Amino acid sequence: MIQFEKVSFNYDDGEKILEDINLTINDGEVICLTGASGCGKTTITRLLNGTIPHFFHGDIEGHITVNGQDIRKQTIYEISQKSGSVFQNPRSQFFCLNTTSELAFEPENYGVNPIEIHTNIANSVCEFNIEHLLNRGIFNLSGGEKQLIACTAIQVRGHDIIILDEPSSNLDYKTIIKLREMLNMWKQEGKTIIIAEHRLHYLIDVVDRFIVLKCGRISEVYDHEAFNELNHTSLARLGLRTTHLEKLTPKVYNNIANGALTLKNFYFKYKASLPLSINIPKVELSKGKVTAIIGHNGSGKSTLVRCLTGVERKFKGKVDDDEITLKRNHRLNSVYLVFQDVNNQLFAESVGEELRLSQADLDDKTIQARLKQYGISEHIERHPLSLSGGEKQRLAIASAVETKRDIIIFDEPSSGLDGHRMREISEIINDLANQGHTILVITHDYELLLSSADEILHLEQGCIKDQYEMNDTNLSKLQAFFEI
Repeated sequence: MIQFEKVSFNYDDGEKILEDINLTINDGEVICLTGASGCGKTTITRLLNGTIPHFFHGDIEGHITVNGQDIRKQTIYEISQKSGSVFQNPRSQFFCLNTTSELAFEPENYGVNPIEIHTNIANSVCEFNIEHLLNRGIFNLSGGEKQLIACTAIQVRGHDIIILDEPSSNLDYKTIIKLREMLNMWKQEGKTIIIAEHRLHYLIDVVDRFIVLKCGRISEVYDHEAFNELNHTSLARLGLRTTHLEKLTPKVYNNIANGALTLKNFYFKYKASLPLSINIPKVELSKGKVTAIIGHNGSGKSTLVRCLTGVERKFKGKVDDDEITLKRNHRLNSVYLVFQDVNNQLFAESVGEELRLSQADLDDKTIQARLKQYGISEHIERHPLSLSGGEKQRLAIASAVETKRDIIIFDEPSSGLDGHRMREISEIINDLANQGHTILVITHDYELLLSSADEILHLEQGCIKDQYEMNDTNLSKLQAFFEI
């Protein structure tokens, strides 16, 4: 049993994150912590897995016990023997360069017999059907594949308590189904599971209780049946994502095209010995519209946009803007890409200065107004990397908008965003298209797609499988892809 008794917490910078949390989690129970980005979900997971106070420092009030033992009196070694964690960014928890070595890393450190480790790895990858991920380079994996390795490492070790922070944020729909199967398997084995999550649709039949947080406090508690009965309006009022994707419909009005970008000879491979990562003879993208790029993990979506931006020096394909050919140097200056992992493109010492990097002549008043638009103005003096995952995402998007570039590409822009912020980002994306920007959105987020996309470009194995307008007539194609 896990118990929080009157728990409050603030980080060393003095900001109050949690206040008066009282919560009991029974053995074998599956709990979902949800709520607005920055409401304290991740902080609760950090208190449970020991990264607070051992890595993230601050002032803790109240008591947290696991099976009657005060968690603050235990070492990180003792805590991690009972609980396994998957972080929001799994890359930050890897220690090895090889996937198989990573799966063996934790039990090796606890002195588990090598034969038992080998058997556990073989059984776990078979159960989760990820044999194809063994003996791979960690940093050659997609975001979703890294997430699967992190989850499988928990199974190999055999923890009784499993803590997951935004586990679906980098996953395509097929992998989310696999994650749900993992969760059901752990639930049947009697594991205690705590999930901090914004995407709720895949959890509706798995979770026993949904804990809604607001401003660091527990706002609402729903059992499975009561939460399942909440309609879209009630969920939106709570700032949450929808729970029933099949009830969503496309946006009413599409943006108007003002020309086309023509991509020609988009052929690219990372190594001569490998097959083509992109194999597209020709495709047209509507300017002034939002084109959503979909496809399963590893289908070539990120490679396509890397070639389009000009960052791949060896790429020789052409990009024509109506009658003008955009050479590589021109594309580097006219295309902006918001990364899937925004930690790699936040450079300044403060949130305010980060925005000024995109537009040097912004005055303080304008910066404050822009940050307020994205809900992060109260963090103007904070270091960007100290923000929550969703707040970092919004800062990166704000920086992209301020560059005023003609073509803006978003790679999973709704990753880590709650329902309210996801809908805001959708509005921003549509506004940018209305202003004449050409917008490309790589996403696995069905909700974001329906609220922002004008057209769909479906990639598989580096090739275009389909391209169509997003409307009621073509909705069935999208539902088929997402298996809805």
